Amino acid sequence: MDVESLRAKYRMLSGRLDERSLRLCLASDAMALGRGGITRVAEAAGVSRTTVYAGVRELKAPALERGAARAAGEGKARI
Repeated sequence: MDVESLRAKYRMLSGRLDERSLRLCLASDAMALGRGGITRVAEAAGVSRTTVYAGVRELKAPALERGAARAAGEGKARI
């Protein structure tokens, strides 16, 4: 995929996906592209490479329990 087609794809998805879903989408595309994929995807989506790297780490980590938005213990601390 070239950068322009990726850019069009992410423009369509950005208003419909939450942050995590978009990050995972970016990461899967970057991994599919192989060498240089993270840089190309980050440029096309207008995000930092760190964001794409975070998505890659999330994809490689064990999946969360179905319906969970965060792993156990993550989130705002109780008062």
